[in-house]
Amino acid sequence: MTIEQAILENVRVLSPQQQQEVLAFIKLLQTDEWEDVYQGRFQELRQEIRLGIDAADRGELVDAEAVFQQLRLKLQQCREEAG
Repeated sequence: MTIEQAILENVRVLSPQQQQEVLAFIKLLQTDEWEDVYQGRFQELRQEIRLGIDAADRGELVDAEAVFQQLRLKLQQCREEAG
């Protein structure tokens, strides 16, 4: 089985909306626009990393365990609200 056949088999079981999203993504990849999108996002990530490094250099750190505990509590609250 070729890659193309495998993709087609997997796309066939998707909803029509999901199929359209896959086709739109394929069309994006066929243009040069995807590289602009990738490069733009890459630059955004580099800037975010730089901000984090600068904050760490200033000693503005947050305890990872505290952050994860807050996220766990928030998730638990969302689950309780959802029923």
